Amino acid sequence: MSNLVVSRVCNMNCPYCFAGGFMQSGMQADNQGFISRADFSARLDYLKRSGIDSVRLIGGEPTLHPQIRELIEEGRRAGMQILIFTHGILKESLLAYLENLPGEECTLLVNMNTRGKDESRSGEIDKKRRKTLERLGHLAAASFNIHTPNFDLLPVMETLQKAGCRRIIRLGLAHPSLGGQNVHLHPKCYPHAAARIAGFAETARGYGIRFEFDCGFVRCMFSDDELAALKQAGSEVNFQCSPILDVDLNGDACHCFPLADRFSVQMEADSNASDLRDKLIEQTRHYRAAGIYPTCSSCGFKIRGECTGGCLAAAMRRFRPANIQNVRLVSIPSA
Repeated sequence: MSNLVVSRVCNMNCPYCFAGGFMQSGMQADNQGFISRADFSARLDYLKRSGIDSVRLIGGEPTLHPQIRELIEEGRRAGMQILIFTHGILKESLLAYLENLPGEECTLLVNMNTRGKDESRSGEIDKKRRKTLERLGHLAAASFNIHTPNFDLLPVMETLQKAGCRRIIRLGLAHPSLGGQNVHLHPKCYPHAAARIAGFAETARGYGIRFEFDCGFVRCMFSDDELAALKQAGSEVNFQCSPILDVDLNGDACHCFPLADRFSVQMEADSNASDLRDKLIEQTRHYRAAGIYPTCSSCGFKIRGECTGGCLAAAMRRFRPANIQNVRLVSIPSA
């Protein structure tokens, strides 16, 4: 797996965004924060050398690229699956183009809890996102970033059902940026978040929806019963943190956005994903003994390789002073 940054520009202002500092630090005046067509072609060659058959477009907001349709078409001509990570607030011209694409060739992973720069416009943003989902249901799946303990997945499920979208919700934990101040879910809140996820699992099953899990979850946040409930609902959690390979506009392949300012490798003309990943694994090897909790280093799940100890950025921040706000935990809704 490897993600291609095609835009350092975003018109949202999500408090949990761990790419904000990354985007601002690397803006390039000559391309105004967007990948060039020549560099994009080189990235496709890199994916082919790596044996990767999907083009995963990230940002910033990739749909703001002025030539996003041309990038998609180039990927399609190369015979690759297209996956676009987006906030779902799309221009009419792009909606009209996308709604004619075959569902087997392109997927939009729509972040359902993005927020704008003006909170008073949140209702308008949600309305525009619903319009996108209704128009592009055959292409669209949902993602949801958990950045507070008391999140609610029911509105997301209802929206997917009404819009006729793919019955998938990708769940991600809002991880801390190693060098930033983004809002994130503190590991002390993980067990509560796990209980809520499991509590929503049966409801999701009734909607025919399954959960998919992003990186950074830890085994100990779930009880055996909660994992069993998720499995029964058709969802299984993985407990991994490893180099994602986010490839930037300038050819830097970083471990992931939360660690972008600490661990990266410059691509060469003949680089492939396996070699880049090996270099990043070596860079982070000495930090892997720790985890997000003090008990991780002696945890049986981690020793047996069933869990990597959670997000590496969160583990490294554990050794820094932290200002953790008090949170009020509410009850889990019944299924």
